[in-house]
Amino acid sequence: MPKSKEEKWKPLSDDKDTIFVRSDLDDYGLDVYEFRVLGHIARREGRKKDGTRKGCFARQKTIAQYCGMSHRKAQDALRILCEIKMIEKESRLGTSNIYKLNPPSKWESPSALNEVRKKKVKAESQTPVQEDVLEEG
Repeated sequence: MPKSKEEKWKPLSDDKDTIFVRSDLDDYGLDVYEFRVLGHIARREGRKKDGTRKGCFARQKTIAQYCGMSHRKAQDALRILCEIKMIEKESRLGTSNIYKLNPPSKWESPSALNEVRKKKVKAESQTPVQEDVLEEG
């Protein structure tokens, strides 16, 4: 379990840049969960000495904990971010996946985001709901 935010927090030095969010990302239309997960991956993604991206190795449950959301919300956000190509996932058996940021030139258009969400809602609405069956005694 990660340390509490209070245990880890230290005042920032004034010599560091404040956060910067590109306008094309800010205007893209991500919901708060997708945006938060993307931000976490960006923060956790290391770089090798040659400048290539190592990726974020955190487990989905860990991402969910750090981002303050349920495991299911984190899974949904990761799936959507992969489908719109903001991130790519390298699946690994027996261990966590690796998530890497893609450059904006690889992103799908914002209209694709709406299509991905519609597809998820449609799939959920077609899932049969199992009703409780009462046994008569």
